[in-house]
Amino acid sequence: MTPTPRAAGTARQACLSRLSASAGRVRPARLALAACALLASGAASAAEPYLYTHLARWPEFSSGDNKVSMYGTVDLGANWTKTDGAPAAKTLQSGGDYTSKLGIYGREDLGGGLKAEFNLEASLKADTGAVTATQFWDRAAWVGLKSRDWGTLRLGNQLGATLPLFVDVFGVVTTNSVSYWLASAIVQKSAYTSGISSIGLNSDLGNGASQVTTRVPRAISYTSPRVAGFDAKLMYAPGANTTAFNKVYNKAVVTTFVNGPWFAAASYNQVFGNNTVTGAAVRTDVTGLAGIYDAGDLVLSAAVNQNEVKIADGGKATVYSLGLIVPRGRHVWRVSAVYRDTSGVRNQLTKQEVDSAALGLMAGYDYELSKSVGLYARAGLIRNFAASTVVFQNAQLPLQAGSTNAQLGIETQTAALGMYVHF
Repeated sequence: MTPTPRAAGTARQACLSRLSASAGRVRPARLALAACALLASGAASAAEPYLYTHLARWPEFSSGDNKVSMYGTVDLGANWTKTDGAPAAKTLQSGGDYTSKLGIYGREDLGGGLKAEFNLEASLKADTGAVTATQFWDRAAWVGLKSRDWGTLRLGNQLGATLPLFVDVFGVVTTNSVSYWLASAIVQKSAYTSGISSIGLNSDLGNGASQVTTRVPRAISYTSPRVAGFDAKLMYAPGANTTAFNKVYNKAVVTTFVNGPWFAAASYNQVFGNNTVTGAAVRTDVTGLAGIYDAGDLVLSAAVNQNEVKIADGGKATVYSLGLIVPRGRHVWRVSAVYRDTSGVRNQLTKQEVDSAALGLMAGYDYELSKSVGLYARAGLIRNFAASTVVFQNAQLPLQAGSTNAQLGIETQTAALGMYVHF
């Protein structure tokens, strides 16, 4: 369906307001937000960007006010994961393409260009029906005011001020995305990591190293109106990690620029973890740059993220990502390549610096039965080099002979077939 110029303009305005308020992926709208960004320039073009077609799926982008909408996704697939030296794991997996979830979104027009809005969203395990977190509304629980002239203010559990997650052509799902596993670097315990916890975000960079979480609880955010293609989002999250030693969890800024098929973003975050031995707060600086070009029949994306732990002997990781989407009617092909390199990773026994790098590849195919129903196939691998120990699905690495340390230089593969339904 091709929107009229007026409808397209309304959709763009709603999208850009939403994108400015999130500067990232609202996880029922992984692709819709990309479309918003890429259509921000104004008048309808002859060839609409491919991602724009996903706008109609989500209630928060539809026209009209004074409404409350329920939405969600059920996504299930058969998954196979194999790590060198360990038996293969076969399971029915929830969230192979989209996170299975249930959400409520509402807004009210207060007049004068001011709207009140709220969002509640919970992730679900579609294979068992269980909730996936200790708090029910783990994906969103916020209230806010959106002004046409003054920008958007939100309070509560919301998306962080990071690079938009749709920069990853697989949406950074916590299952079939090499960007998720390598950018978060959920590394296994070995002599080259902190040596404290068996699994941790970027823990090879130092004890207390952390990562920007997709959603930040107890957060305050402000997003400016978009001017000449630019907007900016500021976030401050006091005590969001609920630990007594640290009064601040996340301080961040992200700015985005849109012009026709072009989209760009830059972000800077300070996130705080804790040293598991001393209990001291540890700061990790996370910076990112990203760009997308969407010509309608071809989508290209690129990004670079850097994580640097601000402690003595702290490490630094740089993650380079490339992505490609080729849509042809109901058929959509996706490919991504991600490389993680590090400096400052140390053997915790000798304190000597060691090499640690990993390469990830993921290929995917979608067949869209309708705007809300689709089938998908995924296949990928992660190849670790030197001291790196990143694997898919938190699969436990085999141990070195006669040691409690994980084997190094391991390759892990994954494949999945599944189906999703949006409502």
